Amino acid sequence: MNKATPGFLALLLLLSLPAMTALAASPVGTNEASDPVLRQVSTSQTTPTEVDGTTNRLQIAGDVRSETTAYRSDFGTMLANADDELRIDHEQYTVVDDGFDDATTEERERLIRTAYKRLMERADQLEQREREAVREHAAGERSTAELLQTLLRNYNEAEQLSNSLTELEARAAEVTGYSLPASRADVKTFNAHRTPVRDQLEQRSERPSDNYHDVVISTSQTGYSLSVMDGSRYLVETTRFDNRDKTASAQFENREAFDHTMELYPWAGEHGKPYYQDNSPDHYWTEFVLGQDRLEIYLDSGTGSVYREIQELSVSSLPEETAGTWTNDGLSIAVNETPANGPIEVSVTETGTDDPAPATISINGDVVGETGEDGTLWIVPPAGDYEVTAETGNRYISTTRIGS
Repeated sequence: MNKATPGFLALLLLLSLPAMTALAASPVGTNEASDPVLRQVSTSQTTPTEVDGTTNRLQIAGDVRSETTAYRSDFGTMLANADDELRIDHEQYTVVDDGFDDATTEERERLIRTAYKRLMERADQLEQREREAVREHAAGERSTAELLQTLLRNYNEAEQLSNSLTELEARAAEVTGYSLPASRADVKTFNAHRTPVRDQLEQRSERPSDNYHDVVISTSQTGYSLSVMDGSRYLVETTRFDNRDKTASAQFENREAFDHTMELYPWAGEHGKPYYQDNSPDHYWTEFVLGQDRLEIYLDSGTGSVYREIQELSVSSLPEETAGTWTNDGLSIAVNETPANGPIEVSVTETGTDDPAPATISINGDVVGETGEDGTLWIVPPAGDYEVTAETGNRYISTTRIGS
């Protein structure tokens, strides 16, 4: 880094802080004044829900606020991300780069330890920031816009922290006989915020929004679930705060954690190829590769439970069940559901001919997309009951309310 840069970075940092707090990312067309959809989940189980024919799925419990929304990034989000990058660069420079070349071996080790400690403190801040935002959203004290901004901010900051960790490892390699204590596990900690769902939101923020309310966010005091369709792929991430306890003693020895994970996800273990990493005493990480699908699991060492789960599933791999068919105004609409409140397939046809009918599909009054040439559309429903409406020209049809 150029020696003249830190002063400029610090100046930009100071200038950006007041503006950052006044701006936020915005779901497109979301009515934040409307009552949130609340669903009382009947179970408080901490293990994944058992599902036939596909991977088990982690669920959140308690009073759940669930809604569909559209998302786009605005200047506030970009400013917050730029602020995080400037802050990380400045801290890294002042702790390690400044004077490192002229330092003794002992001084270099001290500089690296200090920088590493700060990185880990920042990692804890990401987790705490996420918990606070989710719980305030579940309580109706934070808008969906602000929650998504926080998750995207963590997404970008985690990348910067991971890059700083890589640079710090390179510095540590310059010190004879010294290495960072647990950088492998730390990378996984940062990667937990770099999920496919957030990657999809980040991509959408870089191109004009189509205004579809096709992002589903569900929150409670115990955690959150965020899901979206990427074409024919279902992307979902779920985190359970009540399954996380860094202060508790490790529950497993040797490869017991891996065996326990296989017990929690038997279908994935039978049909997929697992990759396991022991990051104790903090957590254990397992990834199942299932053809083109993927399941990523973070198992807490202290509770012995899954506290974060990430799934990428093709709709062709999901078992379907017919929810019903409705007709009105010369139109027919059929809905097929997948397990564990997964995506639904909506088909719209002309009554009598079964010819595909191009239609605009809405969930609870919010437009979520358009049917394709075959008259179908895959969408992710919110938790609880919902109403599907299809509209083409001056004709429309609504289902009865369905859902689990």
